[in-house]
Amino acid sequence: PWLNNAPSSLQQGPKEFTDCVGHMRLLAWLLMGSLTHTALVGRRGGHIGQHGAAVHYHQHPSVSQPVPQESSCHIADHIQVIFAGFAEQSKTSVLHMSSLFHAFTLCQLWTVYLEQIACSSTPSSEAYNITMGILFEFWSKVTPCILQLVSHSKLSESVNLHFLSLLEALKETRSTILAKLLPLWTPVLSSNTQLSGTLHVRLQNCRDAVPSEASEALLKWLQHLQFKMGQIELQSSTATQFYSL
Repeated sequence: PWLNNAPSSLQQGPKEFTDCVGHMRLLAWLLMGSLTHTALVGRRGGHIGQHGAAVHYHQHPSVSQPVPQESSCHIADHIQVIFAGFAEQSKTSVLHMSSLFHAFTLCQLWTVYLEQIACSSTPSSEAYNITMGILFEFWSKVTPCILQLVSHSKLSESVNLHFLSLLEALKETRSTILAKLLPLWTPVLSSNTQLSGTLHVRLQNCRDAVPSEASEALLKWLQHLQFKMGQIELQSSTATQFYSL
């Protein structure tokens, strides 16, 4: 029931913020398990589509969907709670400090998850177009919140690094949606005028990325992200005042 009932702007206190972080962590691990299962099944079967998903066009795809794609707007609502409250809540606890990591991680996983679902259908089919439409709607809700965070001078560097990591994740998984989302993300990208030379190179590499067929790309990315998520969980549980991007 909590998935369909994100707290409103009037209800967003410390408890609601903490609850949202917990919900995002749970969703992220569910999506991690689903995508890992799909990648492993695809590798064993030898049927690899975009993101390494097990794809059999015109057949029943081996796609694990523990979270219905119709929940996308509610997931966006939870992420918006974190982005809206991060500036005020981020210093109150270690969990709040890591909330930005959890929010961007969920954005990464949900994007890959929806694209994997879309690619289990024939391109340009109704099912494919519906899923891609849901994905674009998700980012149309989340992007303004990221832009608002970037406008905070004290937070811009951290937000930029997280956003750049998201772009690199989509590039690493050979995402075809990356190029399609870049126009939507133009306001965020154009606000990154204070990035260092190294970060500008990383950003340009993402912009220049050419989609290609994925094989082991999804599984390698998932293993890397799973390690990072595990680190954050461990650090949060031991109240370590440190977390990595």
